[in-house]
Amino acid sequence: MIIAIPMSRDRLATHFTKAPDIAFYDDSQQLLARYPNPAVAGNGGCSAKKAMLNLITEQKADIVVVQFIGERMLGKLLDAGVSVSQADNSLTITELLTTAKDLNSRLFEASQGRKSINHDKKGGCCGGSSGGCGCGGKKAASSVLEPRLLHVPQHLSAIDSAKGQASASVQYAGFRVVK
Repeated sequence: MIIAIPMSRDRLATHFTKAPDIAFYDDSQQLLARYPNPAVAGNGGCSAKKAMLNLITEQKADIVVVQFIGERMLGKLLDAGVSVSQADNSLTITELLTTAKDLNSRLFEASQGRKSINHDKKGGCCGGSSGGCGCGGKKAASSVLEPRLLHVPQHLSAIDSAKGQASASVQYAGFRVVK
């Protein structure tokens, strides 16, 4: 099993695609390689983020550890068959590698990532004056107000003792314009 960790100052980077480096570890917690993040070198555009995704898949990473990640990149990692584990950057590398294997720390849906407000501000995919970024997304036809939900991880959901099932509560974080 190979675990990828986006690194900043020898700690887990707080923002996945803005991490200066990506480190790859094996099951024995040995560092296999550390590469500069192509998303940072490419000014964070869609093609640079695709290069970051390609690096992770070319290194055959099974799990990526993140503190925060956007929903678009999270969806692309999950679609590529890479598991994503969420952890806090206050943990040591050893603790991060142990947490990565814990199924309770996994993200399973793109909606668990952060919304990209900047992507919409820049015209979204296939929009804007430059003809789009080419990342494969589609620009929405109209603007509407849509509630922005906070995801409640399953392990934090209340347990309905009568049914023995987890019941998630919906929490609103406010509203934002969706284009």
